[in-house]
Amino acid sequence: MKPNISREDFEALVRRAGLTLSPAQIDGLHPAWAHVEQMLARIRTHGRDRAAEPAHTFNPAEFFAGEI
Repeated sequence: MKPNISREDFEALVRRAGLTLSPAQIDGLHPAWAHVEQMLARIRTHGRDRAAEPAHTFNPAEFFAGEI
């Protein structure tokens, strides 16, 4: 399976994330991006967007209410 994103665009994502990777590391990670694309496609269905993902809705104050 090949990712839908070109290597050049993947390298731009890596830079945007603030990561410094060697060409060998990019060679290893770029093909794996296809799996991330599949995961994102499953998460963002039925009208849900990034705001619906659990990492964006976790509130530690509510989770630890009464324990602190």
